[in-house]
Amino acid sequence: MERFARRCDATGKGINEGYVVGDGELYFASKDDLLDHLKSIQDFCGVKVSKLCKDDDELLEFFYNEDYYYYTEWEEIDDDCYYDQDGNEYEL
Repeated sequence: MERFARRCDATGKGINEGYVVGDGELYFASKDDLLDHLKSIQDFCGVKVSKLCKDDDELLEFFYNEDYYYYTEWEEIDDDCYYDQDGNEYEL
């Protein structure tokens, strides 16, 4: 069984690479899932995001520059648990 370090909050599947919101509040496997989340944010620190960002690229750039999210790969399982492909959690 392949082990995954995190679970995608959009799909529930195990992932070893993807987008991290904040300090691990949310994880997304795909850019599309991240975009869906970002589009749901109407107001960010007093900024009306929909008025500021005209397209998906501007939306991604805005939130990236605000250190809201980043992309990473996990080569090791560093928590007390891991996930399988279907997102089931196992303790180490």
